Amino acid sequence: MQDAFRVRPTPEPLTVWGRLNSLNVQRVLFCASDLQLPVHHVPVGGNSGGLDTPEFLALNPNRLVPTLKDGPFVIWESNTIVRYLCRAYGHEIGDARDLALQDRWMDWYGSEIGTHMTALWGYLKRGKTLPAAAEEHHWRRATALWRILAESLETTRFIGGKHPGIADYALGPAVQRWHEMAPLVSIPRSLTRWHEALSLRPSYQTYVLNAPL
Repeated sequence: MQDAFRVRPTPEPLTVWGRLNSLNVQRVLFCASDLQLPVHHVPVGGNSGGLDTPEFLALNPNRLVPTLKDGPFVIWESNTIVRYLCRAYGHEIGDARDLALQDRWMDWYGSEIGTHMTALWGYLKRGKTLPAAAEEHHWRRATALWRILAESLETTRFIGGKHPGIADYALGPAVQRWHEMAPLVSIPRSLTRWHEALSLRPSYQTYVLNAPL
């Protein structure tokens, strides 16, 4: 089910550096693939290493993933990359107010719910320690915050409307992790419907559902 379309073709494959088990890398690869853009993935970070090489430092002095190269143009920061891909190659999103409504959810993840998701994912899936009081706090806050997004999804298929938009690409990998961690009875139905709609997309299946731990 590929219903996104691009305004102009990319002249050559995009190159994305990163590790496939990184949520930030997943959102970029999900976005690029969903927009039907050719992508060459270069594994770096984690067990692959490569972040300290002169070649990578010339691309991204922060030594972080993902990093994207589009012809001579190089950019890093996952949300910025998603914005760039959607606005360069995706369907028209709308006017300044429409764009702001998308942007707020991207920023909301980073400023509100992302800390709680990272802590819980590390504790439940990657064997990190978490004090009991901190675990309870992260569960309570994450549950409440996901309900805020669920309310906005009561009347739309995607956060972006009929088609996935930048907020869907940014938060899509995170809602998959939430469905893996949280008891299903605590997940609002509208959030599950959104997750199910994303899961029908081959790009989401490849880079999110089938992503390594």
